[in-house]
Amino acid sequence: MKQQQLAYRPDIDGLRAVAVLSVLFCHAKLSFSGGFVGVDVFFVISGFLITSLIQRDIENGTFSFGTFWERRVRRILPALIAVVISTLIAGWFLLLPDAYESLAESVVGLSLLISNVQFWQNTGYFAKSAEEMPLLHTWSLAVEEQFYFVVPLVLVLLARFTNTNWQRSILIAAATVSFLMSIYGSSHHPSATFYLLPTRAWELLAGCILAMTPRAASTRHSRVDEVLSFSGLILILGPCLLYTEDTRFPGLAALPPVLGSVLLIRAGTNTTHSPIISRILAHRSIVFVGLISYSLYLWHWPLFAFTSYQQRGSLPLEQAVLICIGSVCLGAVSWRCIEMPFRNGSILKSRVRSLWFALVSFAVLVCVSGLIIKQEGFARRISPQTPLYVQTARRDRQWTLEHTRKDVPENLAKLGDTDTGPRLLVWGDSHAMAVLPAIDALCSERKIGAVAATHSSTLPVKDYFQNRGDGLKERSIPFNDAVINYVQTARIDAVLMVACGWNGHFSNSDCLEATLETADILREAGASVYLMDTVPTFSYDVAKFTGIYSNSGRLAELKISLADYIERQALTDDALLKLKQRGIRVLKPMDLLFNEKHEFLPYDSGGSYYRDSAHLSSYGAIKLQPLFEPIFDLLDSQGGYTSPRLAGEFRPENK
Repeated sequence: MKQQQLAYRPDIDGLRAVAVLSVLFCHAKLSFSGGFVGVDVFFVISGFLITSLIQRDIENGTFSFGTFWERRVRRILPALIAVVISTLIAGWFLLLPDAYESLAESVVGLSLLISNVQFWQNTGYFAKSAEEMPLLHTWSLAVEEQFYFVVPLVLVLLARFTNTNWQRSILIAAATVSFLMSIYGSSHHPSATFYLLPTRAWELLAGCILAMTPRAASTRHSRVDEVLSFSGLILILGPCLLYTEDTRFPGLAALPPVLGSVLLIRAGTNTTHSPIISRILAHRSIVFVGLISYSLYLWHWPLFAFTSYQQRGSLPLEQAVLICIGSVCLGAVSWRCIEMPFRNGSILKSRVRSLWFALVSFAVLVCVSGLIIKQEGFARRISPQTPLYVQTARRDRQWTLEHTRKDVPENLAKLGDTDTGPRLLVWGDSHAMAVLPAIDALCSERKIGAVAATHSSTLPVKDYFQNRGDGLKERSIPFNDAVINYVQTARIDAVLMVACGWNGHFSNSDCLEATLETADILREAGASVYLMDTVPTFSYDVAKFTGIYSNSGRLAELKISLADYIERQALTDDALLKLKQRGIRVLKPMDLLFNEKHEFLPYDSGGSYYRDSAHLSSYGAIKLQPLFEPIFDLLDSQGGYTSPRLAGEFRPENK
């Protein structure tokens, strides 16, 4: 390895600046919707520089694993430890117990260098909940460190038994396999492909291969280098501007930023005539951002995550800009006061001390995090009322019932009195699942049997479907046909149709017509048809904010007006008229939920009515029981046990 290849490259620090600013602007939602590709740029840079250093030491006969890991500890650990400690302290004051416990679990995963595996198992990078995980960004550090557990050993072995050409060929083969796995996985296992090393290794290996491909400096290549560097920058900035969270990534979509990084680094090796782009990247101001890029990357995401956790709705532009400025300031201070003293050896002057620092730091973090987990997030640090809201908002997995065609009718969920034949069918999507606790309770009291046929994002409508996320999509047609056939053959007395956002669905005339035709078929089969209008939905996670605001005395802010509900969510008068004309009885939650001030507060002194922004919690469903009593009054009138009508009305307390 030529020494000139290891000379300081300010243009690479400039490329780091491009990478970190892309990520920062992406998370701030400042037009760079695809700025997450900045992480891929970091991977290439890291692979190139680390391999260059290892190759130099191998050729000089000075390589040792102890020295290698001492460098990694000094480079990575001090700023990371500072961020983790600060995050745990901030979490004590800002996070509810379940979120604080989750933070502690991520610290344990980070300490064991498996945080990428942990986040893969628990969330997707673009999931809404991911925006509130303060250490989510450490997945990329875990990928790098896992890679560097393997690569030094591989390079040492290759140097011992093969020449440079064979070494490079073996790495190219490994990168090709990883790339093909990434292409396949991005379609079939997107979350695992995003987070795990085997499908990310090719990006780091691209930098490794570049480092092992020597090139003599020559003025003859200057024009070519100009084209390469300009093309490289376009290949990075293009995805930053054009990609979105819906882009299938990494796979083929990761190739442009990776190739662009390779081209920019390669073009910058021409020491006799640096390309214009390389000279721009080497400008002092851009280089400074590159120098602080690691600390900036570490600090920016906890700031965004904590703000998002406390923020109802989207982040205002001015607040996002302030967080960006604060992140740069913190990054600069962290680089100057934490990174540099450790890296230049003024702190922890010996290798032994450095390695002990790493072991002790991780051990302490694991112990502290383990205590937080054992204490379930230290619930006693918050208001006594807060745990009640948190507990009532938890999802009851008993009612998560994802039925398909093969489940009809034998495996449909049974409710109430299972000793009698079912007389009521609850049919719909996840909102139908949410009301099942109320239906089950009423069935048990009235000694009536019922069944539920439900699947997320799947309308209870014949011959109509939407291509929505986790719904049955085209498979909903045979499923719904089977449900209708079951109603006809089992002589079901009443059918309750529940789905999210009927008003929005009915804006498509095909959906409204299909719903009316479905009701006709059910009524011809002898069933009374009920349709439940949508419960109020919120722009924020009600379950979380009832907990947060109960701790800060701001619960009254969690309300929705009747006018807003009618405008955005309730069935229109036109749709109501058409439904009623076809004999469909509409159950309207707004008649029950809104108080005399025409406001709905999604909680009472006993707990939260919601488990997220739109779905009722089991507690909220039970409170909604009076809405369904007309169904049971009808069934009672047709024969069977009649119990006294439930006393009182459901009125949310005006807290």
